[in-house]
Amino acid sequence: MNYRHAFHAGNFAEVVKHAVLARVVAHLREKESAFRIIDTHAGPGATRLTGPEASRTGEWRQGIGRLLAAKLEPQIRALLAPYLAAIELHNRGGQLRRYPGSPLLALAWLRPQDRLIACELEPAAASALARSLAKNPRAKAIAIDGWTALAAYVPPKERRGLVLIDPPFEARGELDRIPEHLARAHRKWPTGIYLLWYPIKDFAQTTGFARRIAALGVPRILRAEVMIAGRNDKSLIGTGILIVNPPWKLETELQTLLPSVAAVLRRDAQGGARLDWLTREK
Repeated sequence: MNYRHAFHAGNFAEVVKHAVLARVVAHLREKESAFRIIDTHAGPGATRLTGPEASRTGEWRQGIGRLLAAKLEPQIRALLAPYLAAIELHNRGGQLRRYPGSPLLALAWLRPQDRLIACELEPAAASALARSLAKNPRAKAIAIDGWTALAAYVPPKERRGLVLIDPPFEARGELDRIPEHLARAHRKWPTGIYLLWYPIKDFAQTTGFARRIAALGVPRILRAEVMIAGRNDKSLIGTGILIVNPPWKLETELQTLLPSVAAVLRRDAQGGARLDWLTREK
């Protein structure tokens, strides 16, 4: 599967991933002590939705475009407030022109004491990312392979924070590489929060992936998935996030949030949401 950021910026998978990311960071902000966000596959920072790649696919119209146009219940809008505020920050005047990627969204949520490490290896994306973060002393862009970064930068000196693992899935076998990297990072930093994103296209593949993750022996892994179409659809039909060490209120929030977001984003009546535990406490 090819998942280049520019072609898919703001699509349904990005919306779900970033809405969950926003909730996790909101919980980290509840304590005064500093935290660090490590984005292992950060991408270019932001995408012009009028640019050639985003215009060619138009996927953002069925993702962030739909969400912004939806009539959301007050409870849902409150849960989405940090995410929607960050989108608005990059789109003054009320017209959606740019979609901020995970590093710029994270930057919008950092306090003065918090820090961001954003990693990207692809040269053009790495250069764009460095320009995006250059003027902010709380953030650092590093041109490095994301898997190398995952091994190198945990645990952070703050001992609080999260790692966002969001590979582009361009390399063959990328899904198969994730369990060993997650297990290695968890051994080094067992108290860290890890958000691991994956696409859902082949159910047999993602089911096998979940089994391999569950077999690692890593406790407290919450699985959140949103499907926008039924299994017979041959395109990208869903998005999943594994959350290791989720904040204690997150499960309850996602039980409310995910079905509502799925209802806005789904393509057919078979779309919906799933939230369950791959592993519990040891």
